[in-house]
Amino acid sequence: MTTIVGAVVVVVIVAAAVFAWNTRPVDIKLNGSTTSVKVGSSLEAIISSKRLSPKTGDLISVGGNVLQQGQGYKFSASVNGQDIDPDDAASYRAADGDDITIGDGANRYEEYDVDIVEEQPKLEMGGDAWGNITYISQWPKVGKHEVRHGKTSGETADGDVLQQTQNCVVTVHQIKPDDQSKKLIALTFDDGPADPYTEKYLSILEQYGCKATFFNLGQNIEEYPDLCKKIVDSGNELMSHTYQHQQLTKLDATSLQAEFKNAFDSISQVAGVETTGFRPPYGDFKESSWLNSGGLASVSVLWNLDSEDWRRAGVDSIVSKSTDGAFSGAIILMHDGGGPREQDVEALPQIIQKLQSEGYEFVTVSELMKSDSSIPADIANGDAKMPEGCTWPTELAS
Repeated sequence: MTTIVGAVVVVVIVAAAVFAWNTRPVDIKLNGSTTSVKVGSSLEAIISSKRLSPKTGDLISVGGNVLQQGQGYKFSASVNGQDIDPDDAASYRAADGDDITIGDGANRYEEYDVDIVEEQPKLEMGGDAWGNITYISQWPKVGKHEVRHGKTSGETADGDVLQQTQNCVVTVHQIKPDDQSKKLIALTFDDGPADPYTEKYLSILEQYGCKATFFNLGQNIEEYPDLCKKIVDSGNELMSHTYQHQQLTKLDATSLQAEFKNAFDSISQVAGVETTGFRPPYGDFKESSWLNSGGLASVSVLWNLDSEDWRRAGVDSIVSKSTDGAFSGAIILMHDGGGPREQDVEALPQIIQKLQSEGYEFVTVSELMKSDSSIPADIANGDAKMPEGCTWPTELAS
């Protein structure tokens, strides 16, 4: 009997100790002041025991209108600097040293259904008023946002933005080499390859240690594939002058894209060169043309110094128009196709000699672009392509 009584006493003592431990007071900081609460107290218990009276939030429609006052969350709280989600507040239990802030309850939105709406990107122009290159500085992406339909209110309102709409930005830019101590200039030849002029140009360029960029026509590449290969094999650069020299601003989207695709394909298949750089015939390429391009091209290359060799005004005229007013970052326009080029062949050594004597270094268009760090690297390489996940726009930005 004595043993039983002793065991009962022990059990009572242990139970009393456990109860005392589980109901002991702990010190917390509540709204900036130190106070004591029962260990493990919930936030609602703390509010009740400390006679706090936070204001309950309201029930709000998806459009932001009050549907029912006092039907929102009862209080807001943070513990040790971390906000407590109202839906998780019931799981909190007080511990010694906690720093608790309790305030008015937040509003609660009505239940709603959600539709995901896409916003198509548009095309916009930016950059300089004029420049010798125009390139895609930002690729387009479709935007996505919620549209919420309130189950109580019947209202419809925009919700969270899931993906920002990213317009296609086409930038006009004059190349400006970072290193102002260097005088860089680019020679370019349009309308080739052509027999016999392309090969003569390549021989002259090699003689003077120069590199140039040839804007070839796709149909000419297919007619003179060996000349096209020689351009690349000699270390010069090859870009597109479209397939058959049509005025691109007068073409619809399908025809314009065919001009690009066929020319780029010819360059790739014949010379093994991947490029998305081009020179528009007649230098004519507008905002609407970029819109019609379908994202096939990345950079349009114009010029600063026009030899006007098509006039056949004589060697002296070609030399002066190609060199007078030269500056670092400039691009010179000449031709190796489209007509007799004997005057160009005679003028080219004089152009090179004159500019080299003034300290100029002849580089390709890509090398010229790479000298200007403001131009994105993929654009400067001349082979940028529209990234996956992008969608080409069908409208111009207003």
